Amino acid sequence: MTFRYSKAWIFFDLLAALAMGAALYIGLHPYWWGWLLFAPLFMYMTLESVRKYMYSITVDGERIVVVAFRPAQYRISEIVGVDVYTAKAGRMGVVRFADRRKFSFSSRLAGFDDLATLLRTKANLPQPAQG
Repeated sequence: MTFRYSKAWIFFDLLAALAMGAALYIGLHPYWWGWLLFAPLFMYMTLESVRKYMYSITVDGERIVVVAFRPAQYRISEIVGVDVYTAKAGRMGVVRFADRRKFSFSSRLAGFDDLATLLRTKANLPQPAQG
């Protein structure tokens, strides 16, 4: 089972970066140094959109494959905890392993709750109390 960011979310990020660039060009007509000041922001937004497009968490049998720019593999049998925290930007899921490694995933992933439940179930961890 594979979990990804919504295509609409990715499209919105790219559209925002394009709109900011167009507004800067059309409205202000900055000098070359003005473009240099804002170029890192546009590049960051574009790279973040590409990362979101490539990002996936695949739960397949006994392994988890997390792909951002590079793939990383984890074994489900090594999971010692799946926690969900509330942060300023929403909820974050954190998967902890016996060797102290961990990875986190955002609630902006489509199927966030299903992913957390699936990982807890496959790792034979108790589900959190509803309340």
